[in-house]
Amino acid sequence: MKQVRKLRAGLVQLTGTVRRYPLTILLLVLLAIVNAMEIQSGFTLYSKMVYTLSFGIFLSLAAQAVYERFFDSKAVRIFLLSGTAGLTAVYYLILSGGEKVNRIASIRTIAALFILFIAFLWIPTIKSRVTLNESFLAVFKAFFQAAFYSGVLFLGVSLIIMAINTLLLPVEGNVLSHAANIIFSILASVYLLSLLPIFADGIAGGKEENGEPSKMHTAVPVSRFLETLISYVIIPVTAVFTLVLLLYIVRNITGSFWTDNLMEPLLMSYSITVILVYLLASNIENAFAKSFRKIFPKVLVPIVLFQTIASILKIGETGMTHGRYYAILFGVFATIAGSIFCIVPVRKNGLIAPILMFLALISIVPPMDAFSVSKHNQTKRLENALLRSNMLQEGKITPNPSAAKKARQVIITSLQYLDSMGYSKDIDWLKAYADTGDFEKTFGFSQFDSANQNSGIYLHREPGPIPITGYDSMLHTNLYFQGAGGEIGSFEKDGKAYRILDQMLSDGRHHIVLFGEENRELLSFDTEAILSRAMSSGEGKEIMRLPDASFTQENDLARITFVTENIYIGNYTGSTGKEKQADIEAYILIEIK
Repeated sequence: MKQVRKLRAGLVQLTGTVRRYPLTILLLVLLAIVNAMEIQSGFTLYSKMVYTLSFGIFLSLAAQAVYERFFDSKAVRIFLLSGTAGLTAVYYLILSGGEKVNRIASIRTIAALFILFIAFLWIPTIKSRVTLNESFLAVFKAFFQAAFYSGVLFLGVSLIIMAINTLLLPVEGNVLSHAANIIFSILASVYLLSLLPIFADGIAGGKEENGEPSKMHTAVPVSRFLETLISYVIIPVTAVFTLVLLLYIVRNITGSFWTDNLMEPLLMSYSITVILVYLLASNIENAFAKSFRKIFPKVLVPIVLFQTIASILKIGETGMTHGRYYAILFGVFATIAGSIFCIVPVRKNGLIAPILMFLALISIVPPMDAFSVSKHNQTKRLENALLRSNMLQEGKITPNPSAAKKARQVIITSLQYLDSMGYSKDIDWLKAYADTGDFEKTFGFSQFDSANQNSGIYLHREPGPIPITGYDSMLHTNLYFQGAGGEIGSFEKDGKAYRILDQMLSDGRHHIVLFGEENRELLSFDTEAILSRAMSSGEGKEIMRLPDASFTQENDLARITFVTENIYIGNYTGSTGKEKQADIEAYILIEIK
């Protein structure tokens, strides 16, 4: 009977969760279906659907928080649910065209999800006895509890699948991925939602959705384990880390601190950690927690100011990028947050939430968003460098092999950023380069000239079939740009023999050349375009989708499509100075017309 009662209580809890978050759970199920389609055979609209469904999930959570805090009418709830579904559909339509979501749309979507999540935490605290500290703690505990149980469940399922595969019968390789999808997309998410309390003093009429009288709010006490972990582990470790940072800053304040590229992400990570620990420690009343709340905000402010100033100074070296924009914006927020923590009582910490949402909103809404600002800055930076080098005349770029080293550095880094964000095709005087992708021909020098230290980019194509309809032959090749090239392969069509060669020119460039009978050249393919695109778009990426990995060249005689599987481009210091290394694994598709 005891087990029956537990089962009944579980079903009641599950039913209550579904009734509380019907749209959220529906969208989670749809997300799991989309994931399953991608796992099984690939889904061309996968990224677009994931972003859309994620937006709908977070928006529905915020809408439910609004309903629970301010309303008690079923009509209002239906309106909020309908509005959320409609906005989710609209969001799908306004995402970038095509099958995939570009980088700008991805970042904007992530920022929008962040805003909605902060809103979800903050809404229950508006004109309420509930504090942001309590709301954050409730979600924090629910997340880690759900993560722990789902992790244990996944481990158990993995062992079962492994045992079946070893002892009984072969199991398809994607079964484990499907299991992970179900466990983490649905089970873990629904369980997390079931743990979230209803802050009842935010519900008009003081009743929950099941009609039962609600309590003031569901308790969010700090467990003994969590209190011990925060007070006697996390806070002391944070204190030691703080001391190390302060000693480094004092020792290097006049030197490497301002140019050390590792310090920026390190200080940002530190600031995020301090803010999160402060919110958690706000629910604890022992000596360690009280000392942390009293001392650390005063330490946080000067450290964040140093980080922000260092980020601003780096704009002069590399220009403004969206990453640096967010680093500076976070510095502004962390400074404000630290100041609030120093001045206002602990229960008033919720002031930081609307400030954070406002700053995040600024970062994605033109004209002051991260992308408009960085595009303008990098465009002007590139334009000024070209003008100083007499390379931009009457709206056209003139190659200049003798351009100064500093100007080359600016041209290369700015163009790489503009190219990676897809901006180059929008700038009139860059359209000639955008059409060809041939950096050296456009500017007169190699884009690998600027590297001051060893560096490299490695990309690989996402798994999936290659369309071969219409082609006569497909060859596999590995191109090593330090080598002298050679024959890639040969084939026949209609009794005629054809050869395709990797031909190295006198300037070190490689061409893929198709020869017909009597050694007649039918078509050549310049691999520099492949290297240029990889260099310009490879920042922050590891995987190429098929359209990004495919390059086509054709004329009246033939068509060649070059599909990159793996590519490595690096700079290294060799015996003769700075040298370029480029290795490509690819498939070459040939059509004879």
